[in-house]
Amino acid sequence: MTPPVTGKPPTRRQLAARETRRKLLEAALEHFTRRPYAEVTVGDIARTAGVAHGLLSHHFNGKENLYAETVREIDRRLRAAAAIGDDGAPVERLRRHMAGHLRFLAANEDAALNLILRRAEATDIAQEAFEATRREGLAAICGLLGLDPAEPALRLPLRGFAAACDETALSWLRDGRPCSIDDLVELWLTFLKAAVAAARDAARTPALDAAYELLTPGS
Repeated sequence: MTPPVTGKPPTRRQLAARETRRKLLEAALEHFTRRPYAEVTVGDIARTAGVAHGLLSHHFNGKENLYAETVREIDRRLRAAAAIGDDGAPVERLRRHMAGHLRFLAANEDAALNLILRRAEATDIAQEAFEATRREGLAAICGLLGLDPAEPALRLPLRGFAAACDETALSWLRDGRPCSIDDLVELWLTFLKAAVAAARDAARTPALDAAYELLTPGS
């Protein structure tokens, strides 16, 4: 959590605390992006950070909370790399967003395989962080398509879309990237169109009709 802004310059003690916290988070990223949660110990992280074991509990209230913060940090970096731009048609902006997402996964393969896409092993606290990130990502996509992510008919199809994207990205990385990023983006757009079509079949609305048309080539 970022300290509140008080208008006063930070003290040496505050600066030292921030640096310790940063070291612990970077050490956690190093370990959790390469090994499963259960295999990483508090001692591993503290030694890599070069700090006393007790400081991990002081700054993060234990390994589970630090893992959740690691999830949030890697997701912040992923969102920054795949930010949806303001220019261009909605589908082209979606293409750039998805391509940015995949380029980040490819450039950070260890993190992708062991942290971003390996969410079934998450602890309860980290699972909440994963779900919050997924909701934010889906809400951004819905906003681009003029959809309400809280629409009941959309909830299950959108979860299916997100799961399909994660699974194909995982297979793509594990199999040595057998197709191009552009090809995988087109597959993801097909998944998204199918999700919108399923929601449209369940509860036809003008917004769902318009989103489906946006996702239909040549419409």
